[in-house]
Amino acid sequence: MVRGWAQYPGDRHHGAHGGLVSRSLDVSVGNLLDFSQNINPLGAPRDALRAAHRAIDEESGRYPDLEYTELREALSDYLGVTAERIVPTNGGAEALFLAARAAGKGGGALVLEPTFSEYAAAARASGMTPIRRVARRREEGFGWDPDSLGDLEGISVVFLCNPNNPTGDALDQGEILEAAARVMEAGAVLIVDEAFADFVPGVSVAAMVYENLSVARSFTKFFAIPGLRLGCLVCDDAERVQALQPSWPVNAVAAAAGISAARDPEFAKATLAEVARLRQRLFVALDALAQLQPFPGAANFLLVRGPEGLAERLARRGVLVRGCGPFEGLGPEYFRVAVRDEASNGRLVAAIRGEL
Repeated sequence: MVRGWAQYPGDRHHGAHGGLVSRSLDVSVGNLLDFSQNINPLGAPRDALRAAHRAIDEESGRYPDLEYTELREALSDYLGVTAERIVPTNGGAEALFLAARAAGKGGGALVLEPTFSEYAAAARASGMTPIRRVARRREEGFGWDPDSLGDLEGISVVFLCNPNNPTGDALDQGEILEAAARVMEAGAVLIVDEAFADFVPGVSVAAMVYENLSVARSFTKFFAIPGLRLGCLVCDDAERVQALQPSWPVNAVAAAAGISAARDPEFAKATLAEVARLRQRLFVALDALAQLQPFPGAANFLLVRGPEGLAERLARRGVLVRGCGPFEGLGPEYFRVAVRDEASNGRLVAAIRGEL
């Protein structure tokens, strides 16, 4: 059997499954067309990669700056927050686990489904019990239901993904702050995962964090450096949170790449324009196929409903999409596709057409 997703310890599931499929089909990973990982189709900024190479040559023989002074300053300018509120992390996943641990309350952690599987894992790792509640329903086009925050008794932490993965919808700042107020009133902490917020200017609340509101950021998607693992947590008391981390969470190569990428506004500008164009063209192409129903997305991926088993059949063709069967509130007929370059998107549409 060819799997459309990969299961990991802690009931986590991800789309980064190229190695799994290549072993299943005995096909080289390089010959697979992977739409399961949502990475910037422009690739990493060239200057950032050059900085990473220099760091390998010049900084591998010494420890990174324990304070990450230059990295925090670069991220401060990029995010529009003070450097004192930034905790650099080993990718966005560590930021989520760190935020959950910093809450330190026990009790329940509300996971608003369908959404990223790491939230439940982060809750359990911090001694909390994940409580799953569907906040985006298929019969309502996966629009956000604010009433999902109606009963917060016994809840210590609420995880909210914005833009949401895998549905692709984004809430505006007002909606996020309204949710934060409701969560704070209940005595809980809201952790907003902004892994894809770089693709949607104006939705981030990173500059508005306070005691009961923390924001996790990932720089692996927008800067296209998932193998380097770089993220940060923006929070009200960074010094207290840093005390919960091991020393040197970010290696010198990732730090160098992040510093360079964060200081490259032209790359960000080009990315936003190109992803918006490619996403719209891909949506139109998928919507034109009679058996598919793509849902509008704000980031660099689209949720699609199609015939059950389509993700499996595409994998046999060497085209990997993110099967969404494991997501609560979705099912085996749903899959998610990344927005890639024009030629790759065309190959995806052709492969789907060949299976319908």
